Amino acid sequence: MKLTKLLTLALAGVILSLNAHAQTTGPLLWTSYIDVLGNYAPPSMGGTFSRFTPGVAVTVTRVQMQAAQGAYIYGTKEKCSPQPKVRLTDGTIKYDLAIPSARLTGNYPNAASADSGTISVGFSATSALRLTVIPGETGCYAGSINVTVQYSVN
Repeated sequence: MKLTKLLTLALAGVILSLNAHAQTTGPLLWTSYIDVLGNYAPPSMGGTFSRFTPGVAVTVTRVQMQAAQGAYIYGTKEKCSPQPKVRLTDGTIKYDLAIPSARLTGNYPNAASADSGTISVGFSATSALRLTVIPGETGCYAGSINVTVQYSVN
């Protein structure tokens, strides 16, 4: 009986330490999706499409997106200027990544992708992080956008 309790406690300790180790080796991911850009109000009106509140301080190390439909002016297929953006913010610190224009050539001509490359944007524990849409030019359309935020625990 005592051996069983001892083994149970030892196993629980190992599981907890592995979990803690997994959370400090990275990268960790926060993923989200935008169906149609026009479905989200501007940030001043709460244009948030995803929220995340980390329990510990984190550093965002990369933001990537893949759009089945890149940005263009609806009805004309002209490029948007300015381009719409996805903003990562806690209300004070912000990072923007432009939603690229549709290529309009080759295979999958409407698809577009963007990658921040390596970045280092820190947020404190319990920051109320949001992904919001920053609209581009009037009439600018984009859709079916997967957004991935890579982060590490500080």
